[in-house]
Amino acid sequence: MIVRGGIRMTASAVGYPQVRAWVKAMLGRTHATVVHTMAWAVLCLLVAQRATPAALARALPADQAGRARARLTRVRRWWTGPPLDQVVVSPQLIHTALALLRPGQSAVVALDTTRLGPWEVWLAGIVVAGRTLPIGWAVIPYPWPKGRFRTTTLGLVRQLQAAFPPAVPWTLVADRGFPSALLFAQLRQGGTSFSVRLRLSDWVMVARVYTTVAEHLVAGRLVDGQRTAATMGRGRPDQPLVPGWVVVSTAVVAPPKHKQNPGTVRERAKRAKAHAQHRAHKQGRKTKPPSATAQRYGQTWVLFTTAPTVAQAAAEYAQRMPIAETFRDWHSGWGVRAAVVALPTEAMVDRLIGVVCVTYSLQMQLGQRVSADPVGQRRRAQWTVTDRVSWFWCGQRLFNDPGYDWSAWLATQWDALPIPQVSVVSAPESVPRLVEAA
Repeated sequence: MIVRGGIRMTASAVGYPQVRAWVKAMLGRTHATVVHTMAWAVLCLLVAQRATPAALARALPADQAGRARARLTRVRRWWTGPPLDQVVVSPQLIHTALALLRPGQSAVVALDTTRLGPWEVWLAGIVVAGRTLPIGWAVIPYPWPKGRFRTTTLGLVRQLQAAFPPAVPWTLVADRGFPSALLFAQLRQGGTSFSVRLRLSDWVMVARVYTTVAEHLVAGRLVDGQRTAATMGRGRPDQPLVPGWVVVSTAVVAPPKHKQNPGTVRERAKRAKAHAQHRAHKQGRKTKPPSATAQRYGQTWVLFTTAPTVAQAAAEYAQRMPIAETFRDWHSGWGVRAAVVALPTEAMVDRLIGVVCVTYSLQMQLGQRVSADPVGQRRRAQWTVTDRVSWFWCGQRLFNDPGYDWSAWLATQWDALPIPQVSVVSAPESVPRLVEAA
């Protein structure tokens, strides 16, 4: 909340009707009760800048929510309704994210997971301005039930392929945990480009030799700086044959300029040492130390890709990194991990993550607008001398800046914000009876 001169900005001061209009367009023809509940959840998350129940409860207007216990009860009921329908929400999130891309910038979708206590959350988002704007998500329990990881990944990819406008090409980038012949076959079938990093233990066919990536590297069939034709899979239903290219690159992206100094080098070395000690002493199943081959190629990118050049494949995959910054915004900025770990069911986690994704998209829009506004630029110059603040951080300052009251500026922005286009695919009008009284 904003505290200036002892005056605290509440949800009422920000404006429930304005937020509700934006959320209603985002959710399409979803049931009115769900829209009402989600609008309050989005508004309170904006004001509180924390996803924990206590923070959201404090953001509710006292004249509507009553005492503290009633507020907490109301917030906890927000997550008990039906999950947000991504068939409706994802096209709107995509439309909003594409509007923030620079002219001529291609759409790159980063895919990764984050561990939230007993839950694993998938996030897919379009890379914009050093962050990943969410366009799809999924949740499963952790430890993963057998077979759920791959089926969840394939389901999310199919959903995104159906949600993207047909005229907009996009590229999927993902880390070493995701490669499989089924995934690449799904991407090929949907006409989606990709640049996905392979593990050294992944099997590919190169020059009519079917063996692991590590063996190909040692034998010289895969060479740094070259793009080599390859095939994944064995021609079975669970291992379809998928043609592509393998790119090997040791030109790993350098850290940002502000992190290229002796201090951050020491910090990275300290983290690496702590990680090695953890691997050596952790309880339960012992982790084998990395082999000589793994150490030799630890900083080598081996990508299975559709990109036409080595440089383009490496540049596309490098855009996977901003998703880590988005997860940092979630957990360090909004306390999403603390809010999720106590939720008992997958549906409740799915609904909370959906609200987080929708609110993150809205806050990034506000942060972009305040960064481009002359008033915001003058204030931004007072926030930092290096101009290294993100749109998310700038949007956060709108609600907790102790030195400036942004309420009047916010009031002028709602009509100018790009409202998501109403999707032709709508959620069912009949939903299970909601237990929250939002």
